Amino acid sequence: MSSSNHPEKNPSPYSPSNPEKTPPTSSGIDPHVRIEEKLKRHEALKQQSKKSDFHQLYKALVIIAVAVLSTFLPIPDLSLAGRMTLGIFIGAAGFWVTEAIPPFATAITVVVLQVYLLGGEVGPLAGNWEGGDSGIGDYKIFLNPIASPVIVLFFGGFVLAAAATKHGLDLRLARFFLKPFGTRPMGILMGVICVTALFSMFMSNTATTVMMISIIQPLIAKMDKANPFRKGLILSVPFAANIGGMGTLIGSPPNAVAASVLSELGEPVSFIGWMKIGTPLVVVMLVALGILLRLKFRPNTPRIDAPEFELGPVTRELVLVVGAFATTVALWMTEPLHNIPSPVVALAPIMIFTMFGVIGADDLKRIEWDVLILVAGGLSLGVAMQSSGLADTLVRSIPFNKFAAPIILATIAVTAVGISNFMIPIVTAIGTISPTSAAMAVALSATLAMSLPISTPPNSIAYATKQIETRDMIMSGTLVSIVGVALVTLVLIYLQVNPG
Repeated sequence: MSSSNHPEKNPSPYSPSNPEKTPPTSSGIDPHVRIEEKLKRHEALKQQSKKSDFHQLYKALVIIAVAVLSTFLPIPDLSLAGRMTLGIFIGAAGFWVTEAIPPFATAITVVVLQVYLLGGEVGPLAGNWEGGDSGIGDYKIFLNPIASPVIVLFFGGFVLAAAATKHGLDLRLARFFLKPFGTRPMGILMGVICVTALFSMFMSNTATTVMMISIIQPLIAKMDKANPFRKGLILSVPFAANIGGMGTLIGSPPNAVAASVLSELGEPVSFIGWMKIGTPLVVVMLVALGILLRLKFRPNTPRIDAPEFELGPVTRELVLVVGAFATTVALWMTEPLHNIPSPVVALAPIMIFTMFGVIGADDLKRIEWDVLILVAGGLSLGVAMQSSGLADTLVRSIPFNKFAAPIILATIAVTAVGISNFMIPIVTAIGTISPTSAAMAVALSATLAMSLPISTPPNSIAYATKQIETRDMIMSGTLVSIVGVALVTLVLIYLQVNPG
């Protein structure tokens, strides 16, 4: 029985009774077409990933082949232990420079190969697996750097930084230090540069860059998009973070490796001793950086409103962090007065923060353990190069005595830009220059690679904001690197000539 009040409607061509068809989206694009496009993009990404994997595998195989072949080089007076160490050294250098595998994985591989090939039962530096009186052949000499005082010092710095970030001390300090610089573009630029460098002396360069980029983002958003000064502000953060890392022992991994190698050679460098050389360099470079960025990226407005900060309440944990942070830094900087080693001082905040719940297990998981592993691998490689005689042999093969000390230091500084800390054990064996000058030349210059987005993690973070272009970083970063290498060379030449 039909009803005239409810006439039967024609079924929709997209109803469940027509499963073959699906309604188009509001944009008029058939979902099937969109799915096909996504599948095509996914397939393209898979192919790209395969090509990338193949490229990485190709680089790894080439590096391994070169490392193995290097053990057969006709180097006079090089022992079997030295040849094995040379192969490990060449392989590690290749992997660290190309990053065919993650840097921390290279560091782990270095330690493992040294234990098995050099310090095992049958290795050329063989002792025995139990230790005993095996002396230099004891495999433990390659594992000891994992818990060396330098690693403890770095770990303490990471814990301090984690606590400061978690409880808002970093933002409060940033507001306190930025406020006096006013609203003039040059003042704000120098404020961002100085605050970034100051944090970078005691915190991870990467963590500092992330924090400072987030702080200046509201300021950048208020500025006209046509204002070139936006680029200058963004670039100031990674450059200042890299430069600030030169100022203290915990500022960058190469600094820590240099200090450890010098300590093994009987020429220890204290925390304040490093700052006496590194901090003046940092100050001069920061001024040069500010002038360079101000001239290159001229603001089109005479005033810039500073961003507002939202700060949480003052908690018991924050008070504890402030007290521990201030005390620790003060003790580090007054080491000559009380003679408490910096790593021993670094243990106190670790104990206090974990005991009173200032930081928890999740906070410890976020610490940059890969950096600690990388430093430990570099230290372990240095031990192998010294104990196997490789460092001395390589240095003897080059007639350094025919060159003046300034020329040697300048060459080391230029060569070390952007190169990992594996050069430090070699240059400290050069007899014609001070080991301290040689080690610091490598450590300080290693942080001056700022020309490309991939040069350092801070550079990559700044580039990811999409506020700058690669050519901006190349032009500015190269100039900063040149100025930095020149300053490092001049300072170390002066110290070499006037050691007092």
